[in-house]
Amino acid sequence: MNAERTFRAFPLNNFSASVWQIATLITAIAVGFVFFSLEVAPTAIFAATLGIAAAIALIFYPEVALALYVVVGDVKGDDRIASLLPVDFTIALAAILLIGVAVNLLRKKPVLSPPPVYFLYVVLVAIMAASLTYTPALGAGVEKLGRFLTFTAVVIVAPFFVLGTRRAMTRFLGGFCVAAFAICACSLTGLEGTERLESLSGNTIGLGHVACALLIVIWFGVLPQLSFRGRVLLYPLLAVPAIALIGSGSRGSVIALGLALLLGIYFYRRLALDLLCLATLGLLALPLAGLPRASLDYLATLTQSTNLEGLLSFRTALLSYGWNLLQRHPLFGAGLAGYRYSSPNPGLYKWPHNIFLEVACEIGIPAAMLVFAIFFSAIREAFRQAMDRLTPGFAFSLLAAALLLSGIINGLNTGDINSDRLTWLFVALVFVVRGLRHNLHGDSSEHRSFQNVNHFSTACE
Repeated sequence: MNAERTFRAFPLNNFSASVWQIATLITAIAVGFVFFSLEVAPTAIFAATLGIAAAIALIFYPEVALALYVVVGDVKGDDRIASLLPVDFTIALAAILLIGVAVNLLRKKPVLSPPPVYFLYVVLVAIMAASLTYTPALGAGVEKLGRFLTFTAVVIVAPFFVLGTRRAMTRFLGGFCVAAFAICACSLTGLEGTERLESLSGNTIGLGHVACALLIVIWFGVLPQLSFRGRVLLYPLLAVPAIALIGSGSRGSVIALGLALLLGIYFYRRLALDLLCLATLGLLALPLAGLPRASLDYLATLTQSTNLEGLLSFRTALLSYGWNLLQRHPLFGAGLAGYRYSSPNPGLYKWPHNIFLEVACEIGIPAAMLVFAIFFSAIREAFRQAMDRLTPGFAFSLLAAALLLSGIINGLNTGDINSDRLTWLFVALVFVVRGLRHNLHGDSSEHRSFQNVNHFSTACE
């Protein structure tokens, strides 16, 4: 009887807490025993602890993992960074991101609905799979399809699961800015050299894309929120990605940034003075920056080229071959990965540096029309949001529109459908912002209704 009363008096939650404490203690002892029995160096223990803590943090903040995922390709090529993990960084971040999505679902975090146009992705994948029956390189085609269904699909779908709130979107943009700024800063070690600046992975074009996107985020997401004095104090910070962009020699990114800056001035007239100040300071500082001559010479081809061949350089042959291949296989294409393995030199003709032409010549004009429809839908949605200044989240819409503009320009002149993940992400962001603004509008409407009810109750009293 006394035992029964004692059992009933013992709270169940205390019992559960005790179980967890005992389990934690046993786990800690087991981990410590493993470490000491293997004679692991203290630095390795510290690194492993730090890595586990970082992975757990990214799982609970998957929006930051998404920000890192889209730029990891520009850092993992460095052997010092690649050696930090026993697996590829892209695979590790993709796994963490997917786990984070699952945790978000368990925590009942807001999930945004993809637009109906996303069904076209399903059709596109079906066409890709069908093209494997006639591709000249089945193994390469299967690999390309697999990469699209995994690594590329992550940036197409995951944003709807991890960017459902204003705070999540802000953390994503903040994480991207920090990572992009670090990539740009590391590239400045190439100043006073002879070759164009490049990312840690040795990618000049990738550095240009990252620097361009970072400048756009700051131009649309940060500067409009500050006073003129605050914006001036931020000018030195802008110098790092600006120098990285020019030093990379990425002509498409320079064009995209120029158009984005003009778009920003159209909506934020007060930024015109900032653009004038930045342009003046840039021209004065350019001779002192130590930019490689190769970067300036390559950018100069935008104005000095007398014909299209001179402007496109080696891309002329790649685009011409893609166009010829499309003319031979207009309806179904040459098959997935057919561009490269139908060419006389697969080592040179890897992709045509235009994702629309790539899709058309490999899986046919109908498939290219699907991709065009997806991009056109994103452009139309971005324009519609830009015309709606009243719904909360207007700044997010302008930023997404500017990033989409840069993504389209970059997709037209470089990269392939799997390597240029920033372009696919920027397409998704437009639709994500639509759902986010809808939720913000609903929250503000409920708040106003609640205030009205309170006022009415007070008046009745």
